[in-house]
Amino acid sequence: MITKRYSFVNYLIHIRRAHFDIQPSTKRKIFLPNPDKPKPKKLKKPTPLPRVEKVFGPRRNKLDIQMLSKAIYDQVFIEGYRDTCKPDVLEQCAKELAKHGMQSNENTCMGDVDYKIPPIQGKNIEEHFRIIADLQLMPYRCLLVDLLGPMPDPPKEWVKEAGWTRYAPRRAPEKVPYPLEDAVVFDVEVCVSAGKTPTLATAASSEAWYGWVSPSLIDGTSKAVTSNEYSVASLIPLESTDKDDGMHLSEYQRKPKIVVGHNVSYDRARIKEQYWLNRTGTRFVDTMSLHISIGGLTSYQRSVLKSEKFNDEDETWKNFSSLNSLADCYKLYCDATLDKATRDLFVTGTLSEINSEFQTVMKYCSGDVIATCDIFKVLFPMFSERFPHPATLAGMLELGTAYLPVNSNWSRYISDSEQAYEDLDIEGRILLARRADQACQMLHDEKYKEDLWMWDQDWEVKNIKLRKRIVKKKKEPPPVPPTQCHKSQVDQSVNDPNDLDTEEIDELEEKFRYLSATKEYLPSVKILLPGYPNWYRKLCTKPDSSPLWIPGPHLISTSMQITPKLLSLTWEGYPLHYIRDLGWGFLVPFSDDSEVERKLPLAKLLEKCPLRVTKDGSNTWEAMQQISNSVQQDLSKKQYFDRMKGDKTGGQYQGTGIWCNTVIEDCCWFFKLPHKDGPSRNVGNPLAKDYLTKFSDNVLAGDTESAEQVLSIARKLSYWRNNRARIMDQMVVWLNKQDLPKELQESTGLCINNNTAHH
Repeated sequence: MITKRYSFVNYLIHIRRAHFDIQPSTKRKIFLPNPDKPKPKKLKKPTPLPRVEKVFGPRRNKLDIQMLSKAIYDQVFIEGYRDTCKPDVLEQCAKELAKHGMQSNENTCMGDVDYKIPPIQGKNIEEHFRIIADLQLMPYRCLLVDLLGPMPDPPKEWVKEAGWTRYAPRRAPEKVPYPLEDAVVFDVEVCVSAGKTPTLATAASSEAWYGWVSPSLIDGTSKAVTSNEYSVASLIPLESTDKDDGMHLSEYQRKPKIVVGHNVSYDRARIKEQYWLNRTGTRFVDTMSLHISIGGLTSYQRSVLKSEKFNDEDETWKNFSSLNSLADCYKLYCDATLDKATRDLFVTGTLSEINSEFQTVMKYCSGDVIATCDIFKVLFPMFSERFPHPATLAGMLELGTAYLPVNSNWSRYISDSEQAYEDLDIEGRILLARRADQACQMLHDEKYKEDLWMWDQDWEVKNIKLRKRIVKKKKEPPPVPPTQCHKSQVDQSVNDPNDLDTEEIDELEEKFRYLSATKEYLPSVKILLPGYPNWYRKLCTKPDSSPLWIPGPHLISTSMQITPKLLSLTWEGYPLHYIRDLGWGFLVPFSDDSEVERKLPLAKLLEKCPLRVTKDGSNTWEAMQQISNSVQQDLSKKQYFDRMKGDKTGGQYQGTGIWCNTVIEDCCWFFKLPHKDGPSRNVGNPLAKDYLTKFSDNVLAGDTESAEQVLSIARKLSYWRNNRARIMDQMVVWLNKQDLPKELQESTGLCINNNTAHH
C-alpha cells in the first residue's frame, strides 16, 4: 500500500510539471508617463471630526443642574467652555431657585447620550444656523429683491376669457397656462354666493401683468353651494398645465418661486398646486404678517382703536400702527386711501352681476395688487432691518407651505362631533330646566327674598283676568208649525230605545251646562303660564300645533343672563351679580347693619361672606370712608393700573376683582369680573370659554351639584361651540384616485367615492 501511494504521488508531481511546461510564457510591459498629460490634482483630506473624549457620568453646572452630555457638548461647542459666572450671581440664582422650590434632584438625572452629529458649519452654533439659513433663503431673497423694482402699468382693458392671459408692455394679450415669471404679486377675488372657489385673479411681475378668469364666470354654470368640498379642477393653476397631476414634478415646478400677497393664505387656498402631495418650489410672503411683526396692534390697542376714543398719549402709537386690513396698511405705509367699494359686489352680488361689471371688478382686483406691491416695497426693507437673521424669513416661508391631509374620517369627524355636541347640549338644557323649576318654587312664601342670587329677578306674576259677562237676550225660536202624525208613529217614537239614550245625554248636558258657559269669562288673548313669575315665563315656549311640544323652560342655555344666577355661581366665594352698565361682577359686604330694610338679603350674605377685620379692629361703615369718590374710566391702561394700586376697601377685599366705585344698597361693594382685554371692558357671560379655566382653579364655582354638572358639560361644549364654524367652514379639496400614490390607492377605508382630500 505504501509503494502504491508513493508512486501515485510521483505521478501527480510529474503531471503538474508537464502542465506548467506547456503554458505560454508571459511578458511584462512598462508604460512610460505621457509628458503632455497634466498631473492629477491631489484631493484634500477631509477635516476630521473633533475628537470626542468620553467622560462617564452626567455633566452638571455649578447650580447642580444636569447639562448636555460631554460627547454632544464637544461636537456642538467647538470653541470650548469659558467660565464667566460671578460668585455673587451664582449665589443669587441659587436663592431664587430655592425660593420657588426648583432645586436639582440627583434621582431625576438622565443618562448620557453618545452619538455623532453632522459637523457644525462655521465656528459655533450661531454661525451654523446662519449659514444653513442663508443657503436655504438665498434664491428666494433674490426674487424678493427683484420685486422691489418698478412694475409695468396694468392693462386698460382686460380680456374676458377663461384661464390666464398675459399682458406685456407693447405686446398684444396672449393666452398662457400660468404666469411665466418666478416672482409675482397675487390677489384672488371670490363670489360668496357661488361658494369658495375663485372667481377671478390678477398677478403682476416685473415684466408683465396677468389676469385669470374662472369658466363659471364666463358661462355662468356655477352649481348651488351645498358643502365646502371642491375639486382641483376649480382652482387656479399657478405653475402647471391642466394635464399635470403633481405625481412627478418637472424641473420648473421644483424651481424656487415666490408669491407675495396680503393675507396670502386666503389666496394660497385657491391655488391648484398647493394641494399636491409633492411640494413644489413655490413659497409665499404675506404682507399682513410683515405688518404685524413691525407695526401690529396688541389686543388692548385694537379695542381702543376700534372705539375711536383717543387721548394725547394714545395718538403717539396710532401714527406707527394700524389694523391688519389692506386698506388700513396702505393708508399707514403709503399715506393713500384705497377704494374698496367694489368689494361689496363680491359679497352680495351674483356671478351674472359680476360678469356685467367685468372691467370694473378686474380693475378693482388689479388695484389690490398694486396696493400690495407698494406696501411690500415699504415693509420688506423694514423687516430685513428689524429681523436681519435669515432664519426668521426662512421660517416664515416654510410655515406658509403647511396643509392638513384628510380622508373619509374628516366627514365622520364632523358628523360625530355634531352628534356629541347636540347630545351634551340637550343634557345641559335638561339640567338647567330642572334648576329653573327648583328656583321657581321659591315663589311660595317669598323664599326668593332670602336667596343671594334670585332676589333681584322679576318675580311678578300675571294672573288670569276674567272679563265681565255680557248678558245677551236670547232670541226666541220661531214657532214650530203643527204637524199631524199618525198614532202608530207616535207610539213607535215613545217606545224607541234610541230616544231614551238621547234623553239621558241631554240631561247630563243640562247638568254641566254652567261649566261651558264660563268660557265667556275667559279673555280673548290667552296668557302664557299664568301664576308663574315673569323670569320663568321668558324661558318657556308657547304651545303650538306640533305634537312634540311639551311645557317647560326649554329656551334656557348657558349663554342666557339668568343662568349664572340659577347655578348660584361665586367668584372667590362671593355671589355673582349683574348690573347692566357694568356687566357681571360680585358683591362684597362692608356693613353688618341688618336693621335697615333692604331688598338685598344682607344677613344671608354675611353668613356666606363674613366681614374681614381691618387693622384697627373695625369692620363696619368706617371702612367705607376710605373709598375714593370717583374713578376715571377713560384712563389709559398704564394710568388705570397705577390708580388701582391703592386699596379702596380698607382691607375688606384683596382679590382679583376690578374696583368700579359702585355701592349696592349701602351695605356692599360691587366688583367687576376681570376681563382679558383690560379693566375697562365688561364681562358679558362668566360661562364663556375664557373663564372655564377658573372653575378648575376653584376661583369660579357653583353652590349646587347641578351647577358642577352644568359647568362640566360647558367645558366639554366650549371647544366645538367656539371652533365649529371655523372647522365646518374649511375649504376641502378632493383629489382623484388616479392622482394618489399606489399605496394610497390600494388602501381600504381611506377614500370617499375614490377620493382623498387636503384643506
